[in-house]
Amino acid sequence: MNGSHAGPIIGAMFAKATLVGVVFMLLMAGCGDAGLTHPLSSGGNTVVSSGGHAVEVAVRAGSPMALTAPINGSNLDYSGVAEDFAAPGVITDLQDYRGGTIRYPGGAIANYWNWQSGSVNQPATTSGTGKSKPGRVRDYGFTLQTLRGIVGETGAIPVFDLNLLTSTLSNQLLMLHTAQSMGIPVRYIELGNEFYLNTSSYLKRFPTAASYVRTVVQWAPAIRAAFPDAQIAAVGSLPQSTAREKSWNSTLLLVAGADINAVTLHDYFSPLGKDPTPAQVLAAAQTSWRSTQQVMAAIPSRYRIWFTEFNLSLQGLSGGEPPRGTTWLHGLYVAETMSLFDQSPRVQLDDYWDLFGTSSTGAFTSGPAPQPTVAGEALMLLTNASVQANRVTPLSFSTATSLPGGAAGVTGVSFDGPNGTRTVLINLTDQAVTMPAGKGTGLSAGASTVSVSGAPTTTVSGLSHATGLLGSTITLPAYAIVGVGFTGPTAAKT
Repeated sequence: MNGSHAGPIIGAMFAKATLVGVVFMLLMAGCGDAGLTHPLSSGGNTVVSSGGHAVEVAVRAGSPMALTAPINGSNLDYSGVAEDFAAPGVITDLQDYRGGTIRYPGGAIANYWNWQSGSVNQPATTSGTGKSKPGRVRDYGFTLQTLRGIVGETGAIPVFDLNLLTSTLSNQLLMLHTAQSMGIPVRYIELGNEFYLNTSSYLKRFPTAASYVRTVVQWAPAIRAAFPDAQIAAVGSLPQSTAREKSWNSTLLLVAGADINAVTLHDYFSPLGKDPTPAQVLAAAQTSWRSTQQVMAAIPSRYRIWFTEFNLSLQGLSGGEPPRGTTWLHGLYVAETMSLFDQSPRVQLDDYWDLFGTSSTGAFTSGPAPQPTVAGEALMLLTNASVQANRVTPLSFSTATSLPGGAAGVTGVSFDGPNGTRTVLINLTDQAVTMPAGKGTGLSAGASTVSVSGAPTTTVSGLSHATGLLGSTITLPAYAIVGVGFTGPTAAKT
């Protein structure tokens, strides 16, 4: 079938396990054959790395946290909204990704979006640095009818990103009412996109943070009155460089008060230095996260955090040879970032930017027969693990190998739901690591395993895929993401 995977499984099947307490390392694991995973495929691939001694790891389960939203999702943006969502390959990708939320229409185009025609009229703008950004005038034909098809095919819940820049409150309420009448759930509502930037059209409409907040306190109560069960998020600023950005969050939260439930943040990291090493890039994800947590700490705990966009910066994606965004380093980075979001009690949902796009920005390429990118290969393990989950448990690891600055070389998270426990383990180092399975680990002997791995410079076609069954230990290859307790669509398409 057009859009089918070379791997045998589409969707996910889940094996039950429990996750409590502390797991201690098994000595000398990885030095012999005992406890290794057994291949499911005739090709003989397993989750275990080839040869040598693996670093032995102890893993500690943190406190389980309730999930109040389908946490992992993605954006529809630019080329993504131009997809033929009736094409078999596109439908298959939507179903394979299994995102819990989908941001509509997503990104800057939301500020210029005409929902009746599914079109955007975005004029040329100038940033605070004096850089000119060309306009975008296009009739995508991406109407609510198309969105209803996506919701029906995937079960994803829309995050409606409203147009506060070039539309009106009455018009946007009409959109939400129309969507609801069509059977599209109206549960998450975002009040615009990135107005903290010194972009000319944003400055004209909202010259100060206070002017944006005045609109929020007008719009939010009216939306809540019409949709009392919906949650409403206002734009927060994670960048803290310009004077506008530095004062944005405090101004917003001083006035908005009980009118909103959440604050949105966008995370785009730019790798340090001209040519950072893979270890530096992966360590910087955790360094960046610590800075992000400081911004979050200044936001009162009664507000949930929505990361409605995240990725490497455009500079980060284009750097390196081959371009970093097309390599497995990018996949590891975005999976690491999503797993950090998943483990935070403050984060309610996150949406990767974007779903369909270029080979370095999208989870899938664009066109009638889109292919998974390195980011898609990585993120699908987390989105498939978290689908229908109602509880998440962070995992921490002790390992002899760490990243620069003491950043963890191994990270992981477990999700619990009606289908049992599904665990995702991420090895960010250049060495294989081994950890035990069994009672109290969340890793049950006999559970299914699925692995994606490759060198940091590997492009999507060169990634190694393996499926198996868990024995008494599990060994993660270098630079690998491994799912335990489920199988999912991770192999590249043919």
